[in-house]
Amino acid sequence: MYVDATVVDPHGTPVAGAEVDIWHSSPVGLYENQDPDQAPMNLRGKFTTDDNGRFWFRTVRMAGYPIPTDAVVGRLLKAQNRHPYRPAHLHALVFKEGFKTLISQVYCDDDPHLESDVQFGVTRALMGDFRRREEPHPSGAHGDAPWYSLAYTFHMEEGKAELPQPPID
Repeated sequence: MYVDATVVDPHGTPVAGAEVDIWHSSPVGLYENQDPDQAPMNLRGKFTTDDNGRFWFRTVRMAGYPIPTDAVVGRLLKAQNRHPYRPAHLHALVFKEGFKTLISQVYCDDDPHLESDVQFGVTRALMGDFRRREEPHPSGAHGDAPWYSLAYTFHMEEGKAELPQPPID
């Protein structure tokens, strides 16, 4: 999958020099810290936007996954007759001085759990256009078809830039 993203301010002006952390699950719906077969920090990356507010990368297409159901949340979902699934999504944390830190997710628009996300996180604004491409990639350097593309714009608000504090030192 090829991701081409842009970060803009409230007026649509590109935000150059923004730090962007990206992470997502594997094609089987596991993050690297859940899967002993994945290398540490797999499917995670840190980027800096260019002068046009753009960053881009190549990755694998992520999959949705079930949240843990072996405790109180599982009993609650069972009582409500609800499934435990999250739709496939890409996480982003965008940081730039002069802007509120943006922590967001971009959801795969063809995931079967979009309308029933167990965490109620999906909105139209957060749905990405994950396009399946049948032709070879234009670069010719990265394998055969099919492949996926995602073009997405992240909108930042002006304000104080603060990074969240990690829960573990």
